[in-house]
Order: sequence, then C-alpha cells, then structure tokens
Amino acid sequence: MVSPEVQKTINTLQANWVWVPNWTDSSSDNTAARLVSFTRTVNLKSKPSEALLHFSADTRYKLIVNGHRVAVGPSRSHSTIWYYDTSDISPWLTEGENKVEFLVIRYFAGSRGGMPFERTTFPGFTCTGKVGDEDLASARGWTAVVDDSRRYPTGLQDDVFLHINERVSPITVNQSVTPVPYSLKTLNGELAPWRLRPREIPLPESSSVSVNTINSIQSNSTQDEWVDYLSGKSVVSLGGNTKHSLDIQADVHSTAFVRWSFTSKKDTQIKLKLTYSEGYELEPRFYPWLRTKADRLDSKNGFLLGPYDEITLDIPAGQEVTYEPFWFRTFRLIRFQVEVGAGPVELVSFNATQVNYPLDVKGSWQEVGDEYSERIWDVSIRTLRNCMFDGYSDCPFYEQLQYSGDSRSVGLFHYLISGDDKLMRQAITNFAASITPEGLTQSRFPSHVTQIIAGFSLYWILQICDHHLFFGDTSYSKSFVPKIDGVFEFFDQHIDELGLVSGISEDVWQYCDWVTTWSATDDHPDKGVPTSGRKSNRHTYLSLLYAYVLKQAAGLLRQVGRPGNAAEYESRAESLRKAIKKHCYDGEYFTDSTSDIAKGDDLAYSQHCQVFAVLAGLTTTEESIRILKGSFNDPKFSKCSYVMMFYALRAFSQASDELYESNYATIWNPWKRMLDNGLTTWEEDDVRQRSDCHAWGSVPIYEFCTEVAGIKVIAPGCSKILFKPRVSLSEELEVKVALGKDNLAQISWKKEKDGERKTVKLVLQKKIHVISQSPGGKEEDHGEVAELGFVV
Repeated sequence: MVSPEVQKTINTLQANWVWVPNWTDSSSDNTAARLVSFTRTVNLKSKPSEALLHFSADTRYKLIVNGHRVAVGPSRSHSTIWYYDTSDISPWLTEGENKVEFLVIRYFAGSRGGMPFERTTFPGFTCTGKVGDEDLASARGWTAVVDDSRRYPTGLQDDVFLHINERVSPITVNQSVTPVPYSLKTLNGELAPWRLRPREIPLPESSSVSVNTINSIQSNSTQDEWVDYLSGKSVVSLGGNTKHSLDIQADVHSTAFVRWSFTSKKDTQIKLKLTYSEGYELEPRFYPWLRTKADRLDSKNGFLLGPYDEITLDIPAGQEVTYEPFWFRTFRLIRFQVEVGAGPVELVSFNATQVNYPLDVKGSWQEVGDEYSERIWDVSIRTLRNCMFDGYSDCPFYEQLQYSGDSRSVGLFHYLISGDDKLMRQAITNFAASITPEGLTQSRFPSHVTQIIAGFSLYWILQICDHHLFFGDTSYSKSFVPKIDGVFEFFDQHIDELGLVSGISEDVWQYCDWVTTWSATDDHPDKGVPTSGRKSNRHTYLSLLYAYVLKQAAGLLRQVGRPGNAAEYESRAESLRKAIKKHCYDGEYFTDSTSDIAKGDDLAYSQHCQVFAVLAGLTTTEESIRILKGSFNDPKFSKCSYVMMFYALRAFSQASDELYESNYATIWNPWKRMLDNGLTTWEEDDVRQRSDCHAWGSVPIYEFCTEVAGIKVIAPGCSKILFKPRVSLSEELEVKVALGKDNLAQISWKKEKDGERKTVKLVLQKKIHVISQSPGGKEEDHGEVAELGFVV
C-alpha cells in the first residue's frame, strides 16, 4: 500500500509533467530517439545541508548538477508501473550560481528501436522539491532545448536491440523554449500515462575503471604518452591535421560511462570514432549472430568488431569540450580513432566509470589447492554485476533485456552471495504486470517490443517459489496465486488427446535452449526449438517443464495457506508424467517429441528431456542415473548450454551423490577454457559465441554454495537448512553463504594432523533449524543451532 506521504509526492509529480511545445514524436532522420535538455539555474547564499528532489522522465533521464552526473533513471518502467527517483543533490551544490540539468532521451513510441527502454505514447519530464528557498517544480521556471546534434541510428548490423550508439554532428543550437505542462487531471479511476511508484531498488553504484593497456597504436605521440594520458597522469597534445588510432584495453570487462575532454588554443574541430568490443575474435561465421572466438586478447590474429559512436565536435579556442554518450557502454576493448582539424588539440582527460546495481557481496569462496576455483568465483560475481543495472539484463553488450527464463537462475545466484531480494521483487512484480490475454507473461519485460516464450511463464512461477523459499514473504507470494493459476490454465488448454502439451500458436516461441542442431529453417524460422517436434507442434520439453513446475507450485500453495488448487496441480502433474512415459519414452530414453517419430532420427534426442524427466519425477533412482550418464556421454544427444547446465546439475544432484561427484571434475572444463582464453566474464554460450557476458553462466556460484559447501534451504524464509557438504570435492575450504537478508553461514573444513580425516564446521550468524548429513551418513536433526561440526 502507498503511504499518504508517498501519495502526496506522486500527486505533485503527476501535476508537474511537462514537455517541449510543438514536439513531433518521430524524425525524418534515421534516429530512434532525440534528446531534450531541461535546465534550471539556482542562486544560493550558502550551500544547503539537504536538497531533496523527486523526479522522473519518459523515456530516460540523466541528472547533471554543476557538470557532475548525479543519477540516471528511472529504473525500467512501463505504463502501469512507472518509477520515480528521489535524490539529495546537496553534495553537488555550491554557494552562488548552480546549474541543475535533466538530459532526457525520448525514444519514439512508434519506433521498435530501443527495446529495453519501454515508453508510453507521451514524452515527459517531471520534478518536484526545493533547493534552498527555490521550488524546483518542473511546471514553472525551467527552460528546455531540443538537442538535434545527436542521432541514434536504426538498421545497424550490430545494434538490433539497444540503439544507444550515437552519431554526433555540430549544428546550430536550437533556441531554448519554456516547457509546457500537461496539466493532467485524472478523476473517476482514469489513469495518467504514467502510473507512478517510488523506485524499488537502490540507485546504481559507481567505481573507476582502469583502461590504460594499449594493444596497437598508430600515432606520432608515443605509447608512453598515451598510457600516461589514459592513466590520468598527463594530457596528450595532438597536432593539427593528424590522425591517430589506438586499441585500448580495460583490465576487465566493464559496463561504464566513458568521458573525454578536449581543449584548444585556437578554434578547431575533432572527429572521433569509438568502437566498442568485448574482445578480439576470428572471422565471424555470420556477424553478429554466429561468431568464432578464441583468445580474446590476441590482437595479432583477431579482429576488433563492434558498434561504434561517431562524433564530430567543434572546439572553440580556450574552452573545454566534453563528450560522454548518453548511456553507458559495454566493453573490454575500445578502438579510439581521432582525426584533428586544422588547429592542434589537447586531450585533457579520459575516464571510465563502472555503473551497476549495488551488489553487496557477503558470500566468499577460498579453496586451497585449486588454481581455478577462486578465479571462477570472482568472474562469476563480475558477470552478475555487469548484467545488473536497473534490472537483470541478459547481456549488457547487445540487449540489456530482462528475461524471466534467464533471471530465474540468476536470481538464485544473487540471493546466495548477497541475501538481497529487491531486484528480484521488482522483476517478479513487473512480469506479473505483463500478463497477456491468454494468461502468459511476456518473456522479456519491460520491453517496447512484446515477445512471448511459452516456457518462460513457467520459469516466472519458479521465481516466485524461489523467492518464498529464501525470504518467506507470504503475503507477497500469495498475491500472485491467481496469475500462477492463469499461466497453468494456458498450458492445460493445450493438453491434447495424448495428454501432452501441443498446438501452441506459431507466434509464441517454443524456445528451449541454444543448440547447434536446433537452428532456423525456411519452414521453421524460430531458433532454439527441438527439431523433432516441429511438424507435429508437440515438444516433450514443454510437457516436462509444465509437470515440474506444477509440482513446485503445489508446494508453494500449501506454504502460503492456499492449498485448494495444490491437489489439482499434483493430479495434473501425475497425468502428464503418465502421458510422457507412454508416448515420449522409447524404452531407453525420453524423446524430444513422441517416440514413434523418433525412430531412426538421432536428432530426436536431447540431454534436456532426460534432465527434466528426472526433475519432474518420471524416473526411479536407477533410471535417473542411467539416462543422465547415457545422454551426457553420447554425442547424438543435443547438448545443454550454460543456462541449462544449471538444471542438468540439479538433476545430477537429485539422481545420486556418486553421479554428481564423479562428474564434478569435468563440469567446469568450459569455464576453465573461458579463463584460459582471457575472459573476465562468462560468455553467453559456446554455440553462437555472440556475447562475452551473460549472467546465466554464473552457475558456479550455486554449485559452490549449495552442493560443495552443502547449504540447501529447505523451509520458507531460510528458517531451515540441510547441511550436506561434499567434502571429497575439496581438500580445504572456507565459504560464506548468505541466508536471506540477515543471516550468513560460514562453512569450513581442513585436514586433521593425521592427514586422513577432515574437520567440518558450520557457523551461523543467527540460529536456525539445521539438519546435517555427513558424506555417506544419514540425516541428523539438530533443531535450532548456531553452529555444529563433525569429523569425516
């Protein structure tokens, strides 16, 4: 519920929405967006101790106070939940004249560009609050200038989703205008274009990025001079009518605002081309979708490919000119190309500022005797961080879209290292707001282009189950029960005469995973869909996933005091299990569609169906071990990519301890190979190799915390855990695992003096109910304890 004070702020903000007069929400130029600068000058007799502002914009704003970037927002929104931000700007104010600017980018409502930047049909800016004695309400006292010097082109080969790359040209500055208030009046239940809500997540944190390694250089300035400049130690002077090119490298993969400043003693001009890349690569198979990548830092044999900003700036004599793209850039490498006009130019400064959701890491991992594991842990956390800004992003370089299928596992990784649920609460709530008439959630949301992936609504339900398990917020979980039932009703309406899910309309993507053999064809242009069931429109994976999620949701309903549908869900799951076993099992393995059409077709089998058969409860222990061993050792089975390895490892763990532990040594070979190839974040997959940063690859966090360290949450709100450490997998270990918002588990073991036995310890910040199971032993109930130990 909204408090009276918050409602008052919302009402004031709604009354202060403004925009520039005579606006056309499109452009004859090739651009997906235009910029508008809203400014206010404030004269202060003294610096105030507080200057609290509330503000929002459609589509995105950048708040700049006296030249300092203070905030970027709002967090990803849509018409029924549009966020506003609150910030105290007093640290950036001074005595005397102060300039407060909101630079607003407006992505056109009629354009499909800028997919992650959802917008309403109305452009807008709103602000309320006081600085000193001055009221900064946006409906009066502000000026605005439409900045047509920057374009955001569409149709580029390597910018299909974001449309953030800029083409900047010097033009005559438009005249300033007085913003026009919308004067919105909403009575009798009518809603404004933006249904405002206070920001639910913290503002991004920022840190400095080191970008001072030079891989190649073409310049009459020396490499040492450039390194000093990039390190902030000195300026670089470039002569008139000269050209320079450098490939510069960040220490690690970064999501950062980049900022360049220039000056000149006489009027001149400078042209820049800034190309951003995640690493060097070999000749692409089909750019940008299918790539071939090896050593990401091999500048001799690799190509630097990526989107770019192209900028022409006038440098008036004696003035410092600064260029910063509106949105942050994702890169490991930047190709910096500069062409100087007739007069010489000084490059005054360059800085890169990492921005991301404040990932308060409480978890840790220290292992003796493994050269890779601590690096794997660190890279997993960096990958998470770079895929979190104002939501869970699939890959920051290409899309920055929040998918429910991706973020389900990523949310679990986040819980285990931080105990923070704010970002996931925002995601769950927004996906609930995206529900379509047939009952499914949109697969990515907020997004300006609607997309539906059949299975992703089921992963959204798993997000709710996970959240309840870790945080135990019954009222929150209960609020989604009707929508959960609506998702299940969609799948139930698609149960055919065989008792299987089938007949889903062709505008719903039945994506499963990125698999080499599941590519697009002329008859079936959707990728990532098992080939065997394309003609019959019947995919075993969806029936298995539906059965698995029904089972999980039944448990959730009982936990939140809504058991009415639980028995029905369990009955549906049992019917599905029987139908799958009858029609999609060839006596040895589960088939990707019905077993009758799988005969003689090696492409009709996948690891995925064996994995979800185990998870959905279709197999005995012996059968689980057999089909998992067989499918993961036979190349005819379509292979699980990184995202599906999370579910594969759950199946291995469920099947038997011996199966999980015997495969553990080889599980991480792809991750070790990525490290050996110079990656500092995990690549999206090894099939397409499009992106070098995708958080679903941070699976090691989950395995290290829950399987190796053995901390498994088994009751809502982390009130009860199973402590089942896999001691044989590590010689010596010290681990910290977050358990909800206010508890932390510390796990350690080391060898006794005899060199044979190990002492295992568990220490909890707060007492909770613990059941322990030592290797090969039986479960032991300890009740509520704060610590325990044993020797194995």
